Amino acid sequence: MKTTAENELSENMMPEESLQIINAMINTAKNKLADDGFHLIFWGWLVTFCALIHYVTIKLNIQGGEWVWMLMPLGGIVSGIYGYKQGKSQKVKTHIDSYIGYVWIGFIISLFVTLFFGYAHGIKATYFFLMLLYGMATFVTGGILNFKPLIYGSLFSFAFAVVSVFVGEVDQLLCIAAALILSYIIPGHMLRSKYKSQQHA
Repeated sequence: MKTTAENELSENMMPEESLQIINAMINTAKNKLADDGFHLIFWGWLVTFCALIHYVTIKLNIQGGEWVWMLMPLGGIVSGIYGYKQGKSQKVKTHIDSYIGYVWIGFIISLFVTLFFGYAHGIKATYFFLMLLYGMATFVTGGILNFKPLIYGSLFSFAFAVVSVFVGEVDQLLCIAAALILSYIIPGHMLRSKYKSQQHA
């Protein structure tokens, strides 16, 4: 609940000042995500690697290629430890940080539900919904941060989800790899590069 002083501050604040505060919050969150770009880049490369390895093993008739996906739980552990350490060292948390956090928590929950129950409808349906989830998470995050490459990148995830409907299960693996490269890896590196250039400007 706001105090009297906070209410007076809100009432007396000019629109320009409000916009400056909002922009500062967005830039803080954007810089944090860029500096952390670890999550976008790490998961982008890990999923792409697994999809391509699985695809190659199928094409070469090598048995057991699907076991490469067991790297996902390991990736979750690495990502969780990294996030925990980053959270402990974070001194300031803005509302934008919270919004983005909720987006990705919702993504993770949806991901687990899709993986757990998706197989009841076949692997092809599971891959389709995974790409939709990839696109949703990056689209909303890009919108919150007003970072166009993430928004545009997310559209490729949606597009490849549609394409995957018309190809076989094996070729869906290529769709997943392409979706991650264009919606996670490239925007992630662009965001990190922009942040680093601003730091040295």
